[in-house]
Amino acid sequence: MNKKVLAVVSREFLTRAKTKGFIIGTLIFPLMLVLIFGGIFIFSMLFKPASRTYYVVDQTGKIYDEFVRMLPDTLKNGQLKYQLIKQDVQANDLKNTLTEYQELVRKKKIDGYLVIPENIVDSTKASYSAKNVSDFDMERDFGRALSRIVANIRLENIGLSPEIIRREMNMGNVRLVSRQVTETGEVEKSGVSSFILTYFLTYIMLLMIMIYGATLMRSVIEEKSQRITETIISSIKPIELMVGKIIGICGLGLTQLILMGAIILAIVHFGEPLLVKMGVNIPELLQIIRQIDFSPAVFIFMILFFLMGFVFFASLFAAVGAMVTSEDEGQQYQMPLVFLVLISYFIMFSVAKNPETPMALWTSLIPFFTPLVMFARITVSDPMLPSGAIISIFTMLLSTILLIWLVAKIYRVGILMYGKKASFKEAIKWIRYK
Repeated sequence: MNKKVLAVVSREFLTRAKTKGFIIGTLIFPLMLVLIFGGIFIFSMLFKPASRTYYVVDQTGKIYDEFVRMLPDTLKNGQLKYQLIKQDVQANDLKNTLTEYQELVRKKKIDGYLVIPENIVDSTKASYSAKNVSDFDMERDFGRALSRIVANIRLENIGLSPEIIRREMNMGNVRLVSRQVTETGEVEKSGVSSFILTYFLTYIMLLMIMIYGATLMRSVIEEKSQRITETIISSIKPIELMVGKIIGICGLGLTQLILMGAIILAIVHFGEPLLVKMGVNIPELLQIIRQIDFSPAVFIFMILFFLMGFVFFASLFAAVGAMVTSEDEGQQYQMPLVFLVLISYFIMFSVAKNPETPMALWTSLIPFFTPLVMFARITVSDPMLPSGAIISIFTMLLSTILLIWLVAKIYRVGILMYGKKASFKEAIKWIRYK
């Protein structure tokens, strides 16, 4: 890499790195995380839940007491979460009474009312009415309590003890601990956590490749449309200009990728205690975060496959920029490249579940799919390397070098063509030029 290429790299990187757009784009990811988790804490403080009042019409005459006993939840101020007031209503007066309750709900005298029909054991249906029915936590609490009560009644009706049955069922709950077999033994690893990590990391790589690939294409079109390319290539070879642009813009994506990786690494190690302090105490979520294993090896492979994937696709974006005369034309020509990246992302979902199948292996060796698909296989297989991982690196490097050589032939002719966009047939002719 000579001084001229380094000058192009510096120009492409520094001129964009100093822009407000890049700075905001770089900060927006950690800012989003701060807003998401900080917002949960802030709004939980601002919008403190209040005790809610519900009328309960128990037509069976047997369920209300048990229903209240099973909903003992209290708020931080010590008040009951649900104020459940029993209402004795005759069957022939139910319609008129519910009309009165509706008026109380509209006037915000009560939050809602629950009607437990006399045949609930057979119908397994109850009616809940409120002005706002979007509180799924409340519906879940009411539904679980009623379901357990009705199940107990049905068990008693056939002569079985609900307490004994539930005790045995609870004692029989099995927690399946998944362990990955490695060369050094077994490692406890969650399939859900591995998939979430793979999905998130490959999505970030997808965005970086598409965003900065399009940035490179626009840079080529801009210089071409402003007729400054002739001046530039008078002192530097076209291939040096193209390589300098690719490296410089790649540095922008790499900077953001490293920052995001560091933030994810911090979340994995410090996210659980931070969420608990913020009041987010969801066992399932905390368990997933606890089991996410974002190792340094995975981080290194993410950077490696991003670099190879970006250079590979950026070369194609550069070719598109050299072939067209405006950004509108560039948007049309880049669509096949966008589809190729998206297809590799869709393939990743299936490969992440079955990383060692022959189809997963051969798909991950196709250069268009290698960056995302092989990286997904490595992530879910960590700490072991999946079959073909090393081969894919060599094939990707060779394919990228060959592609740069071919694209450079298109680039050297295309950047000096004005007035009309080139067809793919013409681009093939440019490759044959000596």
